[in-house]
Amino acid sequence: MSTYTAADARALLDGIFSAKDEEGVTAALGSFSPDVEWLQYDIANRPADPLRAHGHAEVATLLAKGLSPGMTHRIVRAMTGEDGIACHVECAYPSGDKVEVTYIFDVEDGRISRVLGTMAWDG
Repeated sequence: MSTYTAADARALLDGIFSAKDEEGVTAALGSFSPDVEWLQYDIANRPADPLRAHGHAEVATLLAKGLSPGMTHRIVRAMTGEDGIACHVECAYPSGDKVEVTYIFDVEDGRISRVLGTMAWDG
């Protein structure tokens, strides 16, 4: 169990959501445990069949896609608890289309061990 201060959580989230290239994604992976589990509901992955990723290699692919060039991310709100962090992120594509995302990050031994993401798109 880990308790993050609001400042610690914000620094961790800023590090993840500011990654803009392969080097940034690699640095962001340092915040995740090697056996991280990621579950995501999005436009292509509905609750009956969510996107699932395990480990650094699969999570790196998700991060690289979600943090692709031209995308913007703004952390609207972050919350901390005894065993994790939650946040709401506003994202925008270069086209202007927007995505709203809520993430819950379970934290164990100072690293993110599980991620639950729920996304909603314009249009």
